[in-house]
Parts: sequence; C-alpha cells; structure tokens
Amino acid sequence: MRLLRQEEQVDIPYLLSVDAQSTQFQKLYLITTQGNVYDSAYLVSTLDEFPWAKIYQAEDGDFVTRYVIDKREEWGEYLLYGTRLDSPFPYAGEQIEGIVALVPLEELSGLIHLESFDGQGTTLVIEPDGTIITASLYYDNDTSLNYFAELEQASFLDHSSLEKCKTAISRGESLYVEYIFQNEQYNAMLRPVGNKSCGNGWYMVVKVPESVSAEQTRSLLNRSLFFFALLSIVVFTLAAFVFKNMRAVQIAKASERAKSTFLANMSHEIRTPLNGITGLLYLMHQNLDSREKLEEYLEKAEVSADFLKSVITEVLDMSKIESAQMELYCKKLNLEKLLREIDMLIAPQAEERKQHFSIDCGALASPWVSGDEVRLKQIIINLLGNALKFTPPEGSITLSVRQSLQGETAATTFRIIDTGCGMSPEFLEKIWLPFEQEHRPGSINGTGLGTTLSKLLAEKMGGTIEVVSREGEGTTFTVRLPLTAAQPEELSASSRNDRQIILEGMRILAAEDNDINREILTEILTGYGAVVTPAVNGQEAVDIFSKSPVSAFYVILMDIQMPVLDGYEAAKRIRAMNRPDSGTVPILALTANAFKNEAEQAKESGMNDVVTKPLDVNLLLQKLSALETKPSGANPGTDTKKGKRQEETV
Repeated sequence: MRLLRQEEQVDIPYLLSVDAQSTQFQKLYLITTQGNVYDSAYLVSTLDEFPWAKIYQAEDGDFVTRYVIDKREEWGEYLLYGTRLDSPFPYAGEQIEGIVALVPLEELSGLIHLESFDGQGTTLVIEPDGTIITASLYYDNDTSLNYFAELEQASFLDHSSLEKCKTAISRGESLYVEYIFQNEQYNAMLRPVGNKSCGNGWYMVVKVPESVSAEQTRSLLNRSLFFFALLSIVVFTLAAFVFKNMRAVQIAKASERAKSTFLANMSHEIRTPLNGITGLLYLMHQNLDSREKLEEYLEKAEVSADFLKSVITEVLDMSKIESAQMELYCKKLNLEKLLREIDMLIAPQAEERKQHFSIDCGALASPWVSGDEVRLKQIIINLLGNALKFTPPEGSITLSVRQSLQGETAATTFRIIDTGCGMSPEFLEKIWLPFEQEHRPGSINGTGLGTTLSKLLAEKMGGTIEVVSREGEGTTFTVRLPLTAAQPEELSASSRNDRQIILEGMRILAAEDNDINREILTEILTGYGAVVTPAVNGQEAVDIFSKSPVSAFYVILMDIQMPVLDGYEAAKRIRAMNRPDSGTVPILALTANAFKNEAEQAKESGMNDVVTKPLDVNLLLQKLSALETKPSGANPGTDTKKGKRQEETV
C-alpha cells in the first residue's frame, strides 16, 4: 500500500482524501496504537468516538461487516472493511496499526447489478440467517428482507429443499438450486463471500428467471450455430481446396504415366522397324554383288518402312482426333469397288500366312453412298489387320457386309469375323484404350492404336463399333455406320483409264530443302517422264518461276518448312506476280504436318492441294495425273522420257 511508503508519510491525510474520492470508499480511517483516528477529511478523533470501535477492537486481522449509521446529520447502510497491520508504521510520533473503510451499500448494489445477466437477474448479499445485506434490484416480494422467507414459499425442483440450503450455508459450501416462486421458475447459485478469516459468513446469491436462462442459452446457441456454420464453411472450403489439389495431383500423375506409356510404346514401335531398316542397309552394302540378296533385303526393308509409316500415321491420326482437327471428307463412293480394293490388299497377305479370307456382301440395297472413303477403308483395314495378326495358319477371316435403306440413310453393317486366338475378358475391358495390346506368342505386335482409331472414326461418322471375343474361339468386330444413299454414276472413258499414271512431258518446279528428299522426289517423277526443276528453298523457287517463260511449269510442288522463305510466303509471292500464269499454275503443298490448320493455311496462301509426308507416292502420282489440261505455251521442244505406267494400289 502506497500509504506505507516512507517518502509519502507526511502526506497521509492528503492521500486518504484522494483514495476516498477515486474509489467506492466513502470514508477511510487510520488507527494508531494510542487510540487516535486520522480520516480522509483531515480530521483527528479518538477511537471511542466511533460506533464501530468495538467491532475493530474485537478483530485480529481482516474483517467486513454490515454497518448502519443512524445520526441526524449522517445516516445510511454501509459495509465496514477493516484490517490490522502485521507491523505498525510510524506517523507524527505515533504508530499506525490499522485501517478502516466504509462503502455505502447502494454503491455495492450498482456494482452487482452489472453482473446480474445485464440486470435481468437479481444478485443478493445475505447473512447466514438469510438477512439481505444488499441487492442489485429493489427487493421486497413480501418476504421482509430475508431471502429464506422467499425460499419457504417456494417449490423446489431436483430434490432440493430449504433445509439443504441452510445446511450448505452453515458448512460454507456453494450450491445450486432450482425452484418455483410466485409462478416463476428460478435458477439460483449461492456462494460464500470472502474467506473464513473474515468471520462474517456472508453469501452471494445470483438468481435468474428460467425465461432469462433460456434466452441466454438460445443466444449462446445462436452464436455457436453461427460460429459452427462459419467453421463448416471454412472446413468445406479447405476440404474443397485440398480435394482439388489432390485431384490435380492425381491428374498430373495420370498424365505423367500416360506420357511415359506413350513414349515407351512409341520408342519400341518406331525403333523396331528402324533397326530393321538400318540392319538391312548394312547387309545391302555387304552384298552389292548379289542381286538375289539385294532384292530380298529390299523387300524386307519395304515392309519395315511401311510399318514405320503406319505407326507415324496412326499417331498423327490420334493427335488430330483428340485435338478436334480430324475432318471427314464425304464424297460419292461405290461400296462394291471399295470392297474389291480391300480384297486386293488383304487377300495376298492372308494367302502368304496360309489363312482363308473371304468377303460376303450379298446384295447391297444401295452400293453407291456418300462418305469418307479413306476413313471408311481405314476402319475396316485396321480391324482386318488385327484379324490377320491373331489368326493362325488354316484359320478363316471373313468380312461380312449387310445394308438396309431407312429413307435416305443406308444403314450399313460391317462384321470382321476370325477364328483366331480370341481375347481375354480382362483385355476386353480396355481394348479401346490407346496403346493397349494383348501379347500372344507367335503374333505380330502393332502400335495398340488400331482399335482405338477405328472406334473414334466410327463414332465421328455417327456410328458404333462393338466386339465379342472368346479365348481360343475367335473375335467378331461389328461396325454400324449410317451412310447416306447416293445415286449411281456411269463410268466415263477417262475415269476407266484413271488407273494409268501419265506424267510424260510434264514440267514440274519442286521446292524441297532436304537434299535426300529432293533427290528421291526428282528421281521418282523423272522416272515417269516428268521434267523436274529443283529449288532448295522458297526464295529460289520464287526466283526460278519469275525468270521462267509464261506457262513454263505445269505444276509447283512446294515444301512448307524451308529456310530463307517458307512455302506459304513463296506461294503468296508467286500468286502476286504480274504474269498470266501466276494465278493459274497449280501449287501442291508438301508437308509433314497433317493437321487441319496446315491445310487451311496452305489454301489461304494460294495453294491448291496438300500432300502429306511421308509421301504416299501413288497418291502424289494420281494427283499429278489428274491435272487434265497442260498449260498452253509449254515448250514443245522439251526432252521427255517414256512415261512409266503403274496400276493404282490405293
């Protein structure tokens, strides 16, 4: 206590005055061992003059009690606080031994009112006999001023009673009771005030109507519900975030596995035929003097090259379909002619394997239909290729075709039936997935893309594809396509002779930056009677064309990716030249990119058609031979070679 600090002892009366004004104490007194009393009003009196002197003299330590002043000039109810100091301290030649303070009960009522459920409850301070010392609200209830008088008229709940309350108070114990008084249910908590050393035995009672407790509980529940609702939103958001990230990780891992699988499969499928080609080239160098061995090695190299080209083509087709670049080019076609071409391609392979191949088409309702002939043929040949690989010698492979007209739609069903080794139930569940293969002893493996491509192409045509297979019994693929019926076409004389490739006397400007590709292209075309002028880049092609006589070139073959000037820009500059043939000379693009945007860009730059790499020589020859009218003004003195003729095999 700051009053005890030596440096401030001379100001004790002043400090008492300050403390009395800044606290709830109305009066503060210092008592000396000589019986004098110093108060906060700067007065000095003797202890005998105060009514509470006997209370002070009877206590040894701390105490608090109710005190009533009933004087004309001063009256009221107070709480009397006092303490005896362990060690007196000197002041003005005397020894101060104790301190006494008075607090008006009305001040205490204001304080406990704040703690009574915002004033909705009642807080009492009672003596052990139930006498109410003070209360947070005006308290009457016809019970005199004794809390026990209220409890005597109450109905207790939960096995409580007035006797139990008195017993707990006599023992200095806390207790909780529920009772009904004047038709109102109350919850009350009784708790001792101070400690036993005070010796007063006071109790604080907090009683609250049940309706207030329920409202407080509802308020707490509402706050709790809001908190838990907010917490649930946070938890849900966190869970969604975690799930999203876990999902992203799973997708990334799946994508990584797919990429690894793709690279592993492509590495194997590309390296296998490539190793064969390089090995055969080595053997050719070692046996240049043996025509017989050279022919054998060339045939095997052609097989490996064809397989390598099919791998690349299938991968490119998959990429085009998955990136929505695949387009169908529908035109009128003859199904009977298409089946004959398939027979010409498959029958020799089946005969070489000692297999029995047949086509059963019956009577077609509409032999002429509108559709994409290349993609339709690709579906059937892919499935027949699988049948060839997995059917043993002496086994049979059948292509069955049935058709029915439904208005303008020619519903056509193709069935590829084989008596091969069949497929396991486990593999049938993943047969349509890319790169999936069921390896069988003695069979020839492929890319694992054939069935996937067939399904994607069939669905793109608006059709379906199904498979039924049993191990050891064989497999049946069923393809149903809603083709559009078309009117028959009479073959003209020119179309009957379209199988003859005639390039004799054709002057061709060929722009190709790769030396080997340019040499191969030149040799092939000159072998069919064409005269080829090579260019190593787009700029050289533009210069050669600009310096040539009008109509000197029948057609321009333009590679796309070239140094100095690419094929697109070269075609634009040729079309922009101020000469009669700049807008009429056919320009065919040669590109390794088979995507739709490549073809569109080629046409936008002024090219007439696109031929993809690796080159299908027969397709290129057909496109060149189909150009019917040779440019007028062509140099009649041009040297030519006798044109070779070749039957169309595509």
